[in-house]
Amino acid sequence: MPDFQYKALTGEGSEEAGVIHAPSRPRAIELLTERGSFVTDIDLADESGAGSSGLPGTPHWLHIGRRHVSPRARVALLRHLTVALQAGLNLLTALRVVKEQAESPAVRQLVGDLADRVQAGESLSQAMKAHPDDFSLMQVSMTRAGETAGALDGIMGSLAEFAQRDLDIREKMRSAAIYPLLIVGLGLISIGIIVLFILPRIMETIAETGSQLPLPTRVLMTGVDWAHSPAGLLMAIVSLAATVFAVRWARTAEGSLTLDRWKLKTPVVGTAVRRVAVARFARTLGTLSASGIQIVESMAIVRDTLGNEAMARELDKAAAGIIRGQSIADQLRETGQFPQLLIQVIAMGERTGKLDELLMTTADSYDKETAEALQRVMTIVPVVFILVLALFVAFILAAALLPIMTMDFAGPGV
Repeated sequence: MPDFQYKALTGEGSEEAGVIHAPSRPRAIELLTERGSFVTDIDLADESGAGSSGLPGTPHWLHIGRRHVSPRARVALLRHLTVALQAGLNLLTALRVVKEQAESPAVRQLVGDLADRVQAGESLSQAMKAHPDDFSLMQVSMTRAGETAGALDGIMGSLAEFAQRDLDIREKMRSAAIYPLLIVGLGLISIGIIVLFILPRIMETIAETGSQLPLPTRVLMTGVDWAHSPAGLLMAIVSLAATVFAVRWARTAEGSLTLDRWKLKTPVVGTAVRRVAVARFARTLGTLSASGIQIVESMAIVRDTLGNEAMARELDKAAAGIIRGQSIADQLRETGQFPQLLIQVIAMGERTGKLDELLMTTADSYDKETAEALQRVMTIVPVVFILVLALFVAFILAAALLPIMTMDFAGPGV
């Protein structure tokens, strides 16, 4: 019997890792579940460090120079592979056909590697797992389930539909953000040019008159002088360093968790983030359940699709309770992160045995609510930025025009 390397959470929520001896991967998960462990990752152990099939895996550094496969190209790849499989072609032939029809060099390179690995004896899920930048854990797990059930063509169709929905949401967000961000960006650039290059000359001319300058003008001149001083340069350097540090900190586990918690507490934005996560949870869990993947394994996959580490941590706690035999709905209710409607749907699905159908129907509803929530965010946030920008521009105009207007109104007798 083979050995399986695994990572899991104990009933107390602590992490553990090790190797277990079992005849198959599902049996290994069952044995760990009986021990009270929630499996988060499991694969064949390999003493040589090769891939799970015994073949050498592609070193990570070799992927650096490879062209990136765009989300839209990935959706097209999944759709073409679905059509080829449904047409009755075997997997290797289907991959070769998709490679020949691909327009993108990156896709041809990716599919070519998948085909080579399958020809060498790997399963499609193992080949996909060797490309973590192109295929998610959910896609790999669902493909593995399709191979086990002999329904790979249907699974590929579900993956293509799921990827298309996710792409549509991302493109809607991007489209809604382009115009406001363009306006804000151009405004900030314009303000920078005016404050650093144009205003100093105007202020020098006004200052030469010797007249008392209005308060906004004096404040602005002081700010401009400070920006040109060594202290201003030092502050700019410190601000840049702080920004770089903040970005790097946000990419750490602690920073990501803190930032995601802050997102959930932010008005309007928190509502949108939560609805996106809930919609993904419902659709992913429903798709995995319909694919025949056990609920314990599904929870480990779903947590990585939420897009929010704070909610994922709460889901891990719920999963630990599910391992002990608790109801899915009850455990989700205790997290306080999921809406009552979803919890009631899951409770009904557990009672009727139609969890996958009810989750998919609920996911459609949440997709619509998610689109509306995102639209509100992309409407309100840019307006706030533009309003702040307008106030700043108004202050600059007032500071520049007030002394000029005073000089004009005073007339030649002054």
